[in-house]
Amino acid sequence: MTDLATKKSTSIYFPNLDAARFLAAFAVFMLHFSNEIRGLYPAISESSIFKAFYLFTSKGSLGVNFFFVLSGFLITFLILNERKNFGKFHLGKFLIRRTLRIWPLYFIIGIIGFVIFPLLFSDYFTLHDPLYYFFFLANFDEIWVGNNDSINFLTSPWSVGVEEQFYLFWGIALFALFKLKTIKLEFLIAALYVASFIFQYLNWTDDKIIYHHTLAVCQDILMGAFIGVNLFHRRKWLDKLKSMRKIGVVIMYALGLMLCLAKNKLFGGQLIIFERSVLSLFFAFVILDQIRGAHSFFKFGRIKAFNYLGKISYGIYMYHLVVMYLLLRFIPFENFSVIASAGIFFILSAALTFMGSDLSYRFIESKFLSLKPKHKRK
Repeated sequence: MTDLATKKSTSIYFPNLDAARFLAAFAVFMLHFSNEIRGLYPAISESSIFKAFYLFTSKGSLGVNFFFVLSGFLITFLILNERKNFGKFHLGKFLIRRTLRIWPLYFIIGIIGFVIFPLLFSDYFTLHDPLYYFFFLANFDEIWVGNNDSINFLTSPWSVGVEEQFYLFWGIALFALFKLKTIKLEFLIAALYVASFIFQYLNWTDDKIIYHHTLAVCQDILMGAFIGVNLFHRRKWLDKLKSMRKIGVVIMYALGLMLCLAKNKLFGGQLIIFERSVLSLFFAFVILDQIRGAHSFFKFGRIKAFNYLGKISYGIYMYHLVVMYLLLRFIPFENFSVIASAGIFFILSAALTFMGSDLSYRFIESKFLSLKPKHKRK
């Protein structure tokens, strides 16, 4: 193996990415936390302190964009590495591994939202369609009914639906490319990237499509795939990125953060079609800097707790809105002051989400992960 990853038996581990994954999940958590507080106390939106706070937390949805870039990177790199080290890419085993990672938690949320809660609460109602949900088309369901449905925890899985669609398509596409040996993977990535731009241009007036349709959001995944290919083949331009001076790295992070905070103003109107491609470049830089940057100003993995929280970040992302829904249903926060409500709601939401995610990982997800089929050496 190279210095790009640490090899343990047949697995690959990229340092600092677990911690980065947690930060992305926590950004989504903070977005929904601040939105719920704003829903409880509409007048708080006029507070200058809350405005400053919301300037940051309102961009929490970009945590999903980061997840997409990271998924494209990891899956592409791992597929290429499997083919190199084991002689071929086994499509069936790949799909089984993805199924064992994604399906258990995804369907737990679906059963909660479509079966358990309707039985427990007589006033519970959702417009979300279980048929679309259980066929991993939740992103299309979100496009059609998302604005009109208050059951937020059935909204978050839209991104998981996109990833499952990507895994199926990407696995089949790469399997075919490896068999044909006539088209380079970079050409496929470029062609799909252009197709995504065209699709966004044709639909730029519809925010729901721009932010949830597979053909629009796949730009993030394709950016991740691009750096995965380049990292696997050790492209020389990556060495320049690796040796970038610390001041240059700090400037890149600062510019990226400013782009994130100002995205609504920078990418207004028809310029929205460039938002995803520009920000995905920044997220790609963060990934590369975290795993191999020689002069990073800070490695996320240095905070040890973040590494474990990153391992359970799938649960954090999926469970946090269920926890918030139950807290808002059973605790009369409107009887407390704004500060007291915000403090109690945050502490309980975070604590219960982290605890639930930890238990889920230990007793459910890890059991399925242990069933993953192993690679066989050539």
